[in-house]
Amino acid sequence: MRARWVPIAAALAVFAAAPRAAQASAFEVLGFGPTGVAEVNARAARADDGTAAFYNPGSLAFGRGAQLAIAPTLGISALAAQGKTIGLDDPFGIAVAIAVTVPLEGPLKDRIRLGFGGYLLPGGLLHLVARPGAAPLFPYYDNRTQRLTVVPALAVKITDRLGIGVGVNVLGGVSGPASVQPGASGATESRLDLEATTRASVHAGVRFDLAKQARVAFAFRQRFAVPAKVTTTAEIAGIPLAVSVGTESALFDPAALVLGSSFELGAAAFEIDATWSMWSAYEGPFAGVRASLPGLDIASNLPAGFARDVVSVRAAGSYRVAIGASAEVVLRAGAGAEPSMLKGATQGRTNLVDGDKILGGVGASLALHDVLSVRAIRVGAGLGTQVVLATSQAKSACAALPCPADTVAGPDATNPSVGIANPGFPRLEGGGAFWAGSLGLEVDL
Repeated sequence: MRARWVPIAAALAVFAAAPRAAQASAFEVLGFGPTGVAEVNARAARADDGTAAFYNPGSLAFGRGAQLAIAPTLGISALAAQGKTIGLDDPFGIAVAIAVTVPLEGPLKDRIRLGFGGYLLPGGLLHLVARPGAAPLFPYYDNRTQRLTVVPALAVKITDRLGIGVGVNVLGGVSGPASVQPGASGATESRLDLEATTRASVHAGVRFDLAKQARVAFAFRQRFAVPAKVTTTAEIAGIPLAVSVGTESALFDPAALVLGSSFELGAAAFEIDATWSMWSAYEGPFAGVRASLPGLDIASNLPAGFARDVVSVRAAGSYRVAIGASAEVVLRAGAGAEPSMLKGATQGRTNLVDGDKILGGVGASLALHDVLSVRAIRVGAGLGTQVVLATSQAKSACAALPCPADTVAGPDATNPSVGIANPGFPRLEGGGAFWAGSLGLEVDL
């Protein structure tokens, strides 16, 4: 009987250890480059460089020339649940932004631009982590900074005041076999196959300039999720056993609608964005397990309906200070608020933690114009934080079988309220802060 569980344990181990080959957008959590970090992602109406591939492809149409930017970015978690710090997997990555105007003449001159936004991990393309079902975790942050992000975009300036654009957030699929060899105990050899299919989601946007100093923008980012599955087969004492472990919403980013507006007052620029994030479609950080034996089929029953849609508000401002005739310093700051994406219903075995968030950021950049045969060179830094307000939830012990889904139970079926080892019982608590920092170099050619 013990050998029978070897393939199941092996499948879970591979799923948790994760293939370092091809997660949801780090830009949502960390920000895109030092400007995005400092301005808490309030950029839908102003970003006209390569970062617009993420923020609003419609704004990309209003840039000019060619820009190339690179920005190492680091996230640091000071989040805690049940008194223990919840770290961030793969906290470091490199953001890349590219934009170029297509060199056409006639009516299409300076009307079409190409953009690219990317986030690169130094150690691979993807790292997907599956945690124990009862482990306390923050689903808003878990598995959201660990994948290669590739967002190419195309923008067209319809008129001098109207620009539209579209981009595609692409994740290449991963598949292949993995084998588990017999150990010293002589456990039965099994075969495992991993599959994470290719997925693409749309980023689209529009920007309209009401006047030279005032703009409005609308952007849409389609839901992003990757189905991932590990399957294993083995034969135990002549009896075939098949086990699959999988999820339909790995590397999840919710669909988002962004309405933004910005205006300028002399050397100062301001923007305010409202974002509707559709978290209600999230199926959770859970992996379902299905085991099949001759005449027997067992499947897990996963929690559902625990997340809700939220509307966040973010505001940012910048101020330019000229330094001589060919240099300037730009000071940036941002602030915002976002409600918790959890409904707040009493949980049973699971221990998902999230709270209302207060956002803040500061940063600065130095621009040198007409140097080294380029239009401008910019060096910038940004620091941002997301303070997750403390949250607390009492849990109930199961009093009698069958146990309701919103209760926890101990190992003794005849007395389920005794010996409860669930880490969130009798009260689940969490909160803290998340920090992001970025340094960037941008060249306008």
